[in-house]
Amino acid sequence: MAKTTRKKAHSEGWPSMPLLALAVLLMPACSLLPQYRDPESIVIDGATYVSGFYQDLWVEGIRFAEGDEPDFRTDYHAWWKVEGGPFDLYCAQHDEKLWWNPAVYCRQDQFEAVKSHYANPLHFDYWIGLYGDSNKESRVRLEGGEDRSLLEEAVSLNMRVEASGQAGIFGEREDFADLEVHIPEDEILSVQPVLYRVSKDSFFTTIQNSWILTGDGIYVKGFYDGETEQTYTAYRLSEKASKRIMELLAEHGIL
Repeated sequence: MAKTTRKKAHSEGWPSMPLLALAVLLMPACSLLPQYRDPESIVIDGATYVSGFYQDLWVEGIRFAEGDEPDFRTDYHAWWKVEGGPFDLYCAQHDEKLWWNPAVYCRQDQFEAVKSHYANPLHFDYWIGLYGDSNKESRVRLEGGEDRSLLEEAVSLNMRVEASGQAGIFGEREDFADLEVHIPEDEILSVQPVLYRVSKDSFFTTIQNSWILTGDGIYVKGFYDGETEQTYTAYRLSEKASKRIMELLAEHGIL
C-alpha cells in the first residue's frame, strides 16, 4: 500500500531562465516539459535527496514489478525506497517512460560518500560472457584476484570510450589516437563477448556492450565504416590485459 500520507515530497532545481532558453534551442522541446524530466532533487520527510552520483554507470539491479505499489507519487513519477544497500536511496520512474529506467537519488548530505563508493572498482565484481539479454543467465562472475588490475584496465577503457562518444558537440572528448586501430571486418570473429562490472549490491553496472575479438586479441569496439573501408575502429588494450582476457574467455567456454 502506498505511504503517501506519511511522506511529503516536492522537487527542486529548475534551471535558470537564460539556461532554459539556451536549452530550448539545443534540445527537443518535449524533453523540457515536466512529464519528460527527472527532478534534480526532492525533499522527503525533511531531507533533500539528489541524483547525479553514479555518472557513467547504469542502473542494473534496482527493480520493482509492475504491481509493486510505490512508496509515494509526485505529479509524473512513482517513487520507491531502495533497500539492501549501504546508503539511503530512492528511485523514481516517470510515467512517460516506456520501459524500466529509473533515476536514483541519495541523501544530499551523503552525496560525496555515495559518489566515492560507486566510483571505486573495489566495490564491484567483474562479469564475463556473451553479448545480449538472452545470454545474461550464462554469464560468469570472475574472482578477480591477481587479474583485477587487468580487468579494470579493460573495463575502464571501455567506459572512457563510451563517455567520450556520448559527450556531444559541446562536451570534452578524450583523445584515444595512441590506442586506435582499424580492423578489417573479415578479421573479426563471430563471437561477441561482454566484459563489465556490477556493484556488489547489484544496483549499478558499467556498460554491457559487445567487444571485438580477432585471432590475436580483444578490443574495445568503436564505430563501423561500411561505406568506404569495411573496417571497425577499435581501441587496443595492453598486450598483457588482452592475452589474459582471451584466456578467461577460453577457460569459461566463451571462445
